Amino acid sequence: MPGPALAKPKLTAAVQKQRALVAHVDAVSDRVLAEGKVHIAAGAPSDAEVRKELEAARKHGAKLPTGESVAAFEAAAAQTEEPAPDAVTPIAPWNPREKPIASWIVPVLEWAVEHGWHGAVTSGYRTRYEQAQLNAAGLFSAPAGLSNHETTVYPGGAVDVTDPGLLIQLLKAYNGPRKLIGGVLGAVDPEHFSATGD
Repeated sequence: MPGPALAKPKLTAAVQKQRALVAHVDAVSDRVLAEGKVHIAAGAPSDAEVRKELEAARKHGAKLPTGESVAAFEAAAAQTEEPAPDAVTPIAPWNPREKPIASWIVPVLEWAVEHGWHGAVTSGYRTRYEQAQLNAAGLFSAPAGLSNHETTVYPGGAVDVTDPGLLIQLLKAYNGPRKLIGGVLGAVDPEHFSATGD
């Protein structure tokens, strides 16, 4: 025999107002889409896909904003631009922009400088937000979340450099325990170096 029915708790006025607003926005959005006033680009992620990506980012320690506006995301990005734990920022002529770099890459570049490379690092460690900005700008780059620039633990980590041709030649003689490989991506990204070259 089932027990007595439990009464539903009464919602506060604020919660009722919020639910009514969400229902209104959903109804308006559905109507606008049905009328064809908005075109959703082919390949655009669904809300479910976006929620899944956000949950994956949170699971991997990403600090995400609590708001849902562009301004909230930009403000959160400005507050979380800290390098990864294994990133260092060498103060050296070959790092004039003082870019954070995966620590395992530094001795390789120092060796290359000692052997005649006079290039410079133009990009090293990037946050997921910085990688997403490159993606949004249409520049050739791995998708945010999949770039070696977003990691620092070997074999992750990457740098972009000037004078990549000479660096490739010099690194053929490098006998250190961790290899830095460039030129794999060819003309689309000749300045990119990582443990795998991609």
